[in-house]
Amino acid sequence: MFLHPTLRAAAVLLFLASTTACGGGGSSSAAPSNLQYAIDPAVYIAGAAIAANVPSIGGGAPSSFTAVPALPGGLTLDQTTGTITGTPAAEASTTAHVITAMNASGQTSDTVTVAVIPAVFESLAAGFVAETVHSAPAMTPVKHGKVAVAPAGDDRVFFTEVDTGNVRVIDPTSGLEATPFATIDVLNGGHNGLLGLALAPDFGTSNTPYVYVLACVPGDGMAMTVDRIQVLRYTAAGNVGTNETVMIDDLPVSPPMGINNGGELVFDLAGNLFLSLGDVGVEANAQADSSTSLAGKVLRYDVSTVPAVAAAGNPVPMDPEWCRGIRNTFGMAVHPTAGGLFAVDNGPAADDELNFLQAGKNFEWGGSPPPPETGFKIKNWQTVIVPTGLCWHDGTAWGAAYANNLFLCTYEDHTIERFAMSGDGFVDIDSESTFAAFVVTGDANHPLDICTAPDGSLYVSTFIGIYRITKLP
Repeated sequence: MFLHPTLRAAAVLLFLASTTACGGGGSSSAAPSNLQYAIDPAVYIAGAAIAANVPSIGGGAPSSFTAVPALPGGLTLDQTTGTITGTPAAEASTTAHVITAMNASGQTSDTVTVAVIPAVFESLAAGFVAETVHSAPAMTPVKHGKVAVAPAGDDRVFFTEVDTGNVRVIDPTSGLEATPFATIDVLNGGHNGLLGLALAPDFGTSNTPYVYVLACVPGDGMAMTVDRIQVLRYTAAGNVGTNETVMIDDLPVSPPMGINNGGELVFDLAGNLFLSLGDVGVEANAQADSSTSLAGKVLRYDVSTVPAVAAAGNPVPMDPEWCRGIRNTFGMAVHPTAGGLFAVDNGPAADDELNFLQAGKNFEWGGSPPPPETGFKIKNWQTVIVPTGLCWHDGTAWGAAYANNLFLCTYEDHTIERFAMSGDGFVDIDSESTFAAFVVTGDANHPLDICTAPDGSLYVSTFIGIYRITKLP
């Protein structure tokens, strides 16, 4: 067959066009494949610019990208490269985002988990996220103090407001209860106020859901009563505290604007109540006989009677003293299985301590005891860290690596420290690391207290907020 040269050239062009359309000519028309982001999960801090999250992509070049649901406000998905950049504008819950790369020939997807934690955090350990449980109004900040979480199946959060004397409740479904659980008339200034909080060990299973608080209370001004520390017990009727009962009375308190009231409450495994009292500003109190002053000591009470009495098994029968030589202990924690009592103590200008509080021991503030009586100090800080809250973790929902971990808050360094513990009684430090750090503006975000919830979450309080820390799956 003979073709005119012009027709022959047109046929060649038509053949080439058809083979290109069938995909034989190059990769530009191939569908994208194997999309994978470098950072997943991605945990960001609200208000802080993120490191670019760059994906790897196989196959053909995408012409566009989509994210479902949309990325948190302030983050941008580049339509050419798929890179995620920007500055998240606000806290956002942990969400799985499906990122799809596409062109005319097809598409591929990757699922990226993104969370934005509160701006109060400077850093948080990898694999963890944090959320705001409660924050005070910006213009009228409330000084939060202690925090406790009710047993599993209840999960209410109880916390104290130091200066108002309010005990508050956060319901897991409805949020902060408008009416305080209880309100106590407290001394203000210095280390006074509403200091201690503990839920009865059988709070969620018994007919006596008791909430215990330690308060610095004023006298009546008529010499009938004086300023003092009390431990009060309330029966929780829903989210209201009823049947206020004075369990322990007439404990020493520092003068107005004074220091070193201590004020922690924790239960031992037998259901007895430990109570820490600072030296209330008088060093000699820590070494005085308990018949002279209970200040500067850790006390242990049987609260099955009203009022409470010294617990059986204390070093001296009918004496509440457990140990002495304490300056100002803000935080205590009982090991969940071994039952040992651990505590922090604050030195005057250095020598902050992590201590193992055994019965009858003396921790040397106010004087040096004979060697057999000297208590075991697990760690001593030569720089001032101001240790505050303390709690144990048993590994629930976090894995075996977190069992027998001790978490400690530092006011001065504004951190949560993590100690992996082992040995007899779990008094040996295997490792120490900074688990979280807070951005501090004035006195706002110093961590004050920390507790472990039944589901393994950590709750931490500052003067202006309460935050929940959980582990990503």
